[in-house]
This record gives sequence, structure tokens and C-alpha cells, in this order.
Amino acid sequence: MANEIFSLNEKYMDEDFKKIFEIIDLKSVNSIEDANELIFYLTDCANPLREACSLKLEEICPKYFQYFLNEYSKQKLLKAITDINPNVSRAICSIFSKTKEIADYIELDVILAIKNLLIEIEDYENENKDFFRNSIRNTKSHAKNKKLFALYWLLEALFFCFSGKYNAEVLELLNVTINFNDFTIREKTAQLLQKTKDVPLELLKKAKHDQNFYVKIQVYDKINFDD
Repeated sequence: MANEIFSLNEKYMDEDFKKIFEIIDLKSVNSIEDANELIFYLTDCANPLREACSLKLEEICPKYFQYFLNEYSKQKLLKAITDINPNVSRAICSIFSKTKEIADYIELDVILAIKNLLIEIEDYENENKDFFRNSIRNTKSHAKNKKLFALYWLLEALFFCFSGKYNAEVLELLNVTINFNDFTIREKTAQLLQKTKDVPLELLKKAKHDQNFYVKIQVYDKINFDD
């Protein structure tokens, strides 16, 4: 029985490796069908397949973006932002930075994903008090760290997608994320403040007076008030 299971796993591994090399060798997509066939491997597949797909998309999307402006591709990209593999997340954010058309197409969905995640975090916070206190009680919580990881990459994606069309909605989110105990979330918040307009004075003050240098430096050029 064990040998049969090993043989079955080996078969799937061989198929995955073949598909990885097919993805690496891909030079172009010429239809929505081609794009769908490629982006299929971006989620719900083995880690090497997802990563190979994300890197190929990073290469191909700027030139063939028109084939990815559909609901199927959007949902795949949205899910991949928070992939457990940060190399996948990084590649997806790079797509947004290089491909304005895709960034504009997915921007509102990224904002809504952050909003929904903050609602989940609020529910978690009501019970555990882990996200906004200086003294974190549960640093090894998988549930907590998974939410922080997702929020970090969604904020990073929003930075590259941000167009200004949803300025008010983004400011509403940043008023929450600037208060996170985790400095990486506050840093991503401050980065987004560089791009937003009509930022409330109190929000700028929080970023300027943050104890972490990497947070306050993000808004240095935007601050024009005295201490």
C-alpha cells in the first residue's frame, strides 16, 4: 500500500514538474482562453507551480494585459495576493506596479478585501486583544499571524493599485491600520499616506510621531506642520 501511495505521489510530482517547464517556456498568450489556462495554476496548486505561474504572469501581463481583464483572472489574482508563499505575493504586486490596466481593474476589489479582513480582525481582537496593544499576548497564534500576513500584502497591493479614485475609502481603512501594534502594518499604512489626498491632521501626526523610524520616514515629505 505504501509503495502504491509513493508511486501515485511520484506521478503527480512528475506532472507538476512538466507543467512548470511548460510555464517557463511560455512566450505569449493570444486569447482569453490561453490566459485562463495559464492563470489556472496561480491558486490551489502545488507551491512550485503557483510560484512559476506568478513569475510568468509578471513577465507576460504587461504586454498581454487585455486577456486578463475578466472576472476569472481577477479572482485568481486577488486570491494570490495573500498566497502563503511571499514570492507569489511579491510577483502579483509587481504585476500591479507594471500594468496599470490590471491595477485599475482590481483596485476596488483589493480595497473591499482589506475592509472585510479588518472586520475579521475586529472580531478576533474583541476576544484576544492582540492587534492593537503594546504588550502582545499571543505572538505564536497561527490565526493571528495569518491575518497579519494577509493584511500586509493587501496593503502592499493597494499601494501599487492606488489611483486616487477611492481616496475616501482608503483613508477610512488607514485610520484603522495606523493603530496596529505590528510596525510593518503601520509602515505600509504610512506608505499609502504618501499617495492619498486630504489626509486628516491627526492621522499624519500619528505617522510622524511613530516610534518606528521606517514608519515616520514614509510621511516626512508630506508633513508641513510643526510639532
